[in-house]
Amino acid sequence: MTDKQRARLTMMQATLAVLDQYAEVYAANKALGTARAELAALVQDLDPTAETQQGAAAPRSAGAVKKATKLHLAQRAAEVAAALLAYADEQQDIRLHTDADYSEYQLRRAPDNDLARISKNIHTQATAHLTALQEQGVTKQELTELDTALTAFQAEQTAPRAAIADGKAQTKALATDLRAAVALLRNRLDKYLVRYQRPEPRFYTAYQSARQTINTAQRREKPAPAI
Repeated sequence: MTDKQRARLTMMQATLAVLDQYAEVYAANKALGTARAELAALVQDLDPTAETQQGAAAPRSAGAVKKATKLHLAQRAAEVAAALLAYADEQQDIRLHTDADYSEYQLRRAPDNDLARISKNIHTQATAHLTALQEQGVTKQELTELDTALTAFQAEQTAPRAAIADGKAQTKALATDLRAAVALLRNRLDKYLVRYQRPEPRFYTAYQSARQTINTAQRREKPAPAI
């Protein structure tokens, strides 16, 4: 929530407080009572939305993955790839040799998307040749560990994107609710209050005072230079 939006929300909360304080004055005005209830509902929606949106405003950059998670995947993939490479050489399988020809150093330096793709392919190939790889001591548990490491890595890849998407959705909902609340104030509540200007001047004046939006983000005036 921006400073300007927060200032508007504060104004709406102050306006509601005035309407609650003078509720007896307009008790017979059903239209005003209905508009007041609608404004209260919008303000109630804005409060948690603003907090959640602010919390999601600065997610991790998309695709940023913790180094520990990436290192763990590179290690698991490199161990299985080494066994695959040896088997491919024994079988003179050029294609499998190419798929498995990755060291841990290469995998650690690979872009996130490439590491995920390579690791998945290594797991697929190792699963297909597990019987032969077991002769080298490769176990099914090792492949499970590789798959688990890959899943954790991919989860960290998608989490920032989801946070960004969620933040954008919350920002859009926040703006929509604010526009609706401002329109309700200008087009209905402000108009309803006109008839109270003469018979209930204290109520009218308090309402008008509450309706003033004070933007704390405005630039402060520079102090006059000392003489």
